[in-house]
Amino acid sequence: PGSVARFVDGVSCRPSVVQDGIAWTLDLPRGRSAAARVVLAWDALRVSSPGRLRPCANPECRRFLVDHSKSNSARWCSMAICGNRMKARRHYERTRQPGGSAR
Repeated sequence: PGSVARFVDGVSCRPSVVQDGIAWTLDLPRGRSAAARVVLAWDALRVSSPGRLRPCANPECRRFLVDHSKSNSARWCSMAICGNRMKARRHYERTRQPGGSAR
């Protein structure tokens, strides 16, 4: 909690009455609005889709994914990039013989 607190310090929501109800306006500190918006969007995803937001399973990747799969089993941020790399790496490790030569 403390590590993201600095990004949302000074953020507030201001209500205003509009024709069909109440509208909320986000008041953001100057110079930190992008970071504050990212943290707020991250938290909204965490709340609306619990367990669906997680880091990519590729240890070299710094991205996160929102798992939309029915079984909640997605592993990579992108199958085309990280998924293929990890599968190719596992295949290479399975098929190479000790000593470095492939069969």
